[in-house]
Amino acid sequence: MPEFISPLELYEDEEPKGDSQDPQDVDLDAMRELVLRAHPDVIPEMIGGDSVASMLDSVEPARAAYTRLVEAWEASRPQAVRIPAGGGEKLPVDPEKLPAAEKIRRGLQMTAAGQQKREG
Repeated sequence: MPEFISPLELYEDEEPKGDSQDPQDVDLDAMRELVLRAHPDVIPEMIGGDSVASMLDSVEPARAAYTRLVEAWEASRPQAVRIPAGGGEKLPVDPEKLPAAEKIRRGLQMTAAGQQKREG
């Protein structure tokens, strides 16, 4: 007949799991992904280390670098040009630089505008 083994004896033979994990057993890649999700305002390449503590220590420098980068980008971003409604004033045109077809078009336009003033 087989011998009965006490559950306590079985429990003592097992290696402890869970609470007393060795720091080397922690998956650092998964921890890095978790830190990056928790802190989207950091430079990802600056988050790293060979332990959880060193990885968490790298968060503040990465956040400070990110903040400096955003501020520099905002300062160097070109400002929007304001164009007044209605197109603004007409720019002066050098008649010497206009092609012949444009000169003819403008002349005909001026002639037609003059005739409308006389008629109206």
